[in-house]
Amino acid sequence: MSEHVATVLLAAREAGSGVRGAVNLRYDPETVAALGESHPTVEFDAERETREAVADAVAAADRSADDEAETLVAYQTGAVGVEPIVYVLAPTAAEAARIVRGLL
Repeated sequence: MSEHVATVLLAAREAGSGVRGAVNLRYDPETVAALGESHPTVEFDAERETREAVADAVAAADRSADDEAETLVAYQTGAVGVEPIVYVLAPTAAEAARIVRGLL
């Protein structure tokens, strides 16, 4: 797991999500829209420190208490020197991979 994926996963957990697996994807608005049809989707600020930005976005996400371990999609659209990216955060790494495979 890359450092950024681990940072995003840990930040989501700090914000109350029970996710334990993550996969990162190249940003594409169509990918975010497709994932958003089935999963809560939050955008975080690429110009802020990643851990803080993700934690704030996840904490503010529209999720019920029953959704704390459910899949969540976090993304940012880039900034100067920062590539846009999408993270699929799920209860397990296998579930995150299954969701990503379903997009391909």
